[in-house]
Amino acid sequence: MNGQPQQATGMERKRIDTIDLWRGLVLVVIFINHVPGNLLEHVTMRNFGFSDSAEAFVFVSGLAVSLAYFPKLRAGDWPGTARRCVKRAVKLYGVHLLLTFAALVMFGQAFLATGITELATSHGRDISFMEPGRALAGLLLLSHQIGYFNILPLYVVLMLAAIPLLALAWVRPLLALALSAAVYAWSRVTGFGLPTWPAEGRWFFDPLCWQLLFTIGIVCGVMWRGGKAPFSRALFWLCVAWLAAGAVMVTNVFGLAPGVYDAARAWLDLSKTDLGLGRLTHFLALAYVLSQMRVGEALLRLPGADKLTLMGRHGLAVFAAGSLASAGGQILLAISHGSPIVGVVYVVAGIFGLVAFASLLECRSTAARAGKAASQPVAARGGGGPRQ
Repeated sequence: MNGQPQQATGMERKRIDTIDLWRGLVLVVIFINHVPGNLLEHVTMRNFGFSDSAEAFVFVSGLAVSLAYFPKLRAGDWPGTARRCVKRAVKLYGVHLLLTFAALVMFGQAFLATGITELATSHGRDISFMEPGRALAGLLLLSHQIGYFNILPLYVVLMLAAIPLLALAWVRPLLALALSAAVYAWSRVTGFGLPTWPAEGRWFFDPLCWQLLFTIGIVCGVMWRGGKAPFSRALFWLCVAWLAAGAVMVTNVFGLAPGVYDAARAWLDLSKTDLGLGRLTHFLALAYVLSQMRVGEALLRLPGADKLTLMGRHGLAVFAAGSLASAGGQILLAISHGSPIVGVVYVVAGIFGLVAFASLLECRSTAARAGKAASQPVAARGGGGPRQ
């Protein structure tokens, strides 16, 4: 979620800001959707198309990885690039465990205080309380994941996969894409996926399938590092048509024909676990249209865009804070019996809280950079300044 070159100018700096803005917007949407029952979730993108914020999260992560690590790889620092990817994966693993443990404590204490059974049993939390030993082992192995806290395990695997993917993209971007597509096709045809334990099943976000979208993000970042994808009029209007068809079906012809979406889901490949082709093509069409229309650059000029950019710049920390805040929102809505007013007020307040949190992190980062810069002249003269 977070990772960008320390120095960038001109077009590359603008590209980084655009990616951070989209990432910040995705984090806001994830927070809204992870407090189910609030009215604002009805206006997020999943209500108007086949894909949602999860696809954007993974794709933008691939772009960010490409932007952060590919320059060092191209400079010949292969070991350093691999170490950075592994270090990032380890950090994500630790954050995932801390978030999951904290969420289970929150839900467990809320259950003890209120007696609301769903707080302890919904979204796979029952095993954690009924079989804590096996659940703990599963959490450490990433094979036990509770609902709304299951995307970081995917990201851990993707960061490890980024090492060979970046190397392949450096040699032949299309080769990396072809290999990724082959793994995706094999998983879809055989039905093989990473299993969960102690509960039987599969990872909610199966890495063997979702790695394709991550790879597409990496390849796009490598191939179009200096600008956007080439424009094709036919492709552009084909994408617009698919997006329009998705909006018509998901909204049941904008409320005029109830049941259309349910009927369409019977033949459209919309599985979230397997990253169904309907979801994948819908998101890629959306990304292509938005990039060709330069929507990101336009959004950067709007009031409040700087706040979204800050959130994206500190993506992992903001995601972690938003995850715990969303758990608090789920508890509050359960206690208030799904009060629409409570839900909206909480979500709006939560978004402002995340913005304030990101601003605080930026102030700390700015102060740290200023302190480091101030110490460098002293260190260069052999003085007693602190070593960085």
